[in-house]
Parts: sequence; structure tokens; C-alpha cells
Amino acid sequence: MSPEIAAQGAAFFQAVGLGLCAGLVYDLFRILRVRVKLPLLGPLLDLLFWVLLTAALFIWSQGAWGGEVRWYGAAFLFGGGVLYFWLASPWLLKLGYFLADIAAFLWRIFTYPLVLLGRLAKKIKIFLKNTFHSWAKWYRINQITEETERSARRRAVREEGGRAHAVQTSRLFDQAGDRGAAH
Repeated sequence: MSPEIAAQGAAFFQAVGLGLCAGLVYDLFRILRVRVKLPLLGPLLDLLFWVLLTAALFIWSQGAWGGEVRWYGAAFLFGGGVLYFWLASPWLLKLGYFLADIAAFLWRIFTYPLVLLGRLAKKIKIFLKNTFHSWAKWYRINQITEETERSARRRAVREEGGRAHAVQTSRLFDQAGDRGAAH
């Protein structure tokens, strides 16, 4: 076998292996996309997959053919992906979903005390807010009441003092405090 044919055969198996790995990475990202509910995770994982696949194809072609990307190399890579999805993907997806469910269950168990602390903190916050709010209302009402009472006292003193002065000027008092003419 000539060295050229051996190199082509090695490149073929490398391309198929790279396709198998690309299928595995795609399935791992698919498991993350299905089990983790984040708004932009799907598009982000798709972009990351294609960037990784492009970089892997470029690096592999550097080693296999000296930097040339040959179409049949990309076709063998695609064939390796198809082979992976046909043979291994259903089993690995089931295993991956099972492991993801176990990880989620363990995560819920370990974070449950934090959830309880968060709920308790929320209740304490609401209690303090209501307490402070009612205390602030009481303080405000008390201040308004005191201010109203003070102004009523001032008004009464003014009116009473003014009335007493009017009564003194309208009546005739003598030096001894008796009624009648002073002179």
C-alpha cells in the first residue's frame, strides 16, 4: 500500500471519527437545551456548536491535508455524524436525559434549604414592611393629631384671650372687682 493511500485511509477514519464526535457534542447540547430552561440558551448552543465544528474541521484539515479543506473530507465527516445518529444517538439521549434528571433532582435537594431561607426572608421582609408601614402611619397620624391639638389650643388661647379682653372693655369694673361704675 502506498503512503498516499494510507494517508487517505487515515484521513477517512479521522473524518468519520470527527463526525461521530460532532454528533455526540450535538446531542449533549440538545440535552442541555431541552432540560435547562433559559431564554437564549438554544441559539447560543447552536452558535457554539457551529463554531466548534468549524474550528475542528479547520484544525483537522491542517493535519490531514496541510490546510486544504477537501469536500470529500467534509462529506466523510457528515457521514460520521449520520452514522452516530443512526447507531448511538437514541441510546445516548436516553442516558443523557436520565442523568440530567438525576442531576436536577440532586440540585433541588441541595438547594431546598436555600429556597426555604429565601421564603422565610421574603416573609420577614413583608412582616417588617407592614410593621414599619403601620408604625409610619401611626406616627404620621399621631403627629397630625398633636399638631391639630396644638393649633386648636393656640386658637383657643387667642380667642379666649381676645374674648376676655373684649369682655373687660365692654363691662365696667371698679378697682375692687365689683360691678358698677368705676368712678
